[in-house]
Amino acid sequence: MSEPKETVLITGANGFVGSRLCAHLISQGFHVIAQVRRTSDLSLLRDLKVEYRYGDITELRTLPEMVAKVDYIVHNAGLIKAKRRQTFFDVNEQGTRSLLEVVEKHNPTVRRIVHISSVAAAGPSQPGRPVTESDQPHPITTYGESKLAGEKVALSFADRLPVVVVRPPGVYGPGDRGIFSMFQAVWIHLKPLIGDSRRKLQLVHVDDLCDGIAKALKADVKPGGIYFVAEKDAYAYRELIDILVTASGRWTVPLYLPAPLFRAVATISEYGFKAIGVTPLLTREKSRELNSSWEMDISRARNELRFESQISFADGARQTYDWYIKHGWLK
Repeated sequence: MSEPKETVLITGANGFVGSRLCAHLISQGFHVIAQVRRTSDLSLLRDLKVEYRYGDITELRTLPEMVAKVDYIVHNAGLIKAKRRQTFFDVNEQGTRSLLEVVEKHNPTVRRIVHISSVAAAGPSQPGRPVTESDQPHPITTYGESKLAGEKVALSFADRLPVVVVRPPGVYGPGDRGIFSMFQAVWIHLKPLIGDSRRKLQLVHVDDLCDGIAKALKADVKPGGIYFVAEKDAYAYRELIDILVTASGRWTVPLYLPAPLFRAVATISEYGFKAIGVTPLLTREKSRELNSSWEMDISRARNELRFESQISFADGARQTYDWYIKHGWLK
């Protein structure tokens, strides 16, 4: 008779990263418990052997049963866009507090909690100097501020619960919508050159991120650690766009958008969409984020988690384009 599998609860399991993480941890031999809401779209989980537990991190009464009798927790649920500033903090900060208070009360012997934050909590890097986990955080967006607030909450439990924090940068890969617009722009023969093309960007393929999270679950590290989990290489923005052009196999026409012009477009977008009651995709904060450098030192994850990225952006971009084409996102 085989031993029972270790159980892992994944909050926000039905999204792009969450569903991919479910599949990855199933392949690692875990029994995966997917936290979803009653209204969640479960299409990305349909073919996976997961146990569902219904709950909402903003509704305290739903949490005790959700966290009961699990060995590990990955707190992946969070908000990346909202109409109101306070809504970010209600989910990313207060939701984290509610979850961990319930875990402390109802499952204090949990073996590890991995809190998924973001490089946005740390803030951008300076030219020629990757940001490190020990640098003083300086987020430049409301989202980043809320993720930093969530981190602080998570780490405040580290003396009672085995919490560690993972900070990924922009995540891409098959099925991603967040960075899809970059792929789409190149596909329609545009080569968007926004702001200073020398600024550095570091991304992470979703499968590498899942591997990093899995390693953080099992690594013999002290609670309270923060880890950047990203591709080992950073790219100048122009280089990254050139890689997309090569991966797409398309001819392109350069579209130059100096930083001031891009900010002006973002301002118009922000106020225009808000006027009609729609959450804008491009805002002044987003333009500031897109015009910044995001390069990080991943040596702590390498040394303590034994994480090393396996997928270069060139390989990942080709794979992602293939998926978009196969599934009719690009025609």
